[in-house]
Amino acid sequence: MDKILDKKSQKELNKHRNNIYLNNIINRIDKAETTYIFNPANIVIQDIFLVNLEKCCTFTGHNYNNDNPLVNTSLQLIDNPNIKLSKTYLYNFYKTFQPTNYAQVFNLGKNHSLSTLPQTSYFYPWIHKCPSNEFRAGLFGPKDISNVEHRVLRLKNLIESVTKFGYKPDNKDIIEGYILLKNNDYRFLITSGHHRVAVLTALYKDSNYLCTVKYEKKRTNIKIVNRNDSINWPGVKSNYIQQEDALSLFDSFFT
Repeated sequence: MDKILDKKSQKELNKHRNNIYLNNIINRIDKAETTYIFNPANIVIQDIFLVNLEKCCTFTGHNYNNDNPLVNTSLQLIDNPNIKLSKTYLYNFYKTFQPTNYAQVFNLGKNHSLSTLPQTSYFYPWIHKCPSNEFRAGLFGPKDISNVEHRVLRLKNLIESVTKFGYKPDNKDIIEGYILLKNNDYRFLITSGHHRVAVLTALYKDSNYLCTVKYEKKRTNIKIVNRNDSINWPGVKSNYIQQEDALSLFDSFFT
């Protein structure tokens, strides 16, 4: 239960209370720059590239739209930096969205084969032959109040730095992930940088903002996952999951 509550230590909270990363941004010279905008019709493999914010999604399938709890909490913080934790969108989201299995995390329906997996599982059939033993707390409740404070602090600090200095990534702290490709559409599944994308969306949501990102290398070497290749996905080839159910998981990132 402690893992599900996802408590944060005072040491971790103090790190963000003091906004220790701000000086790195102020003194930053080496930026990660690119001009290539990802285009499904003309794919060029470059480690660093640009994606539209509306094409980004979290690893639990949330798009950065009006229902995203991190975006909505960022909007609240922009309007009122001193909002009480109990009044934040995120706090109430954790109270109401508490899936009990993996299928519910992605809204796949109660009869989906992944409903037998715990909600904290880590399984993407385009990466894994079978579920990993890795624990994923995910963007859902229940959560300890320290988790809410931790995320709120990070969002507040990012709002301050982006408002003052813009989004100035370097190769060490750039937003990372990989592409999900579906016909002529795509999603950039974020593996690192969820708070940064939420803040950028809140600040620039009506400006067709292009976000500098990088292909993930630490967690996976995958760059592009094509829906048309689903028969060859590890989870499907191992027969852990039927192709139809694997595709419904994939498609959930587009809805």
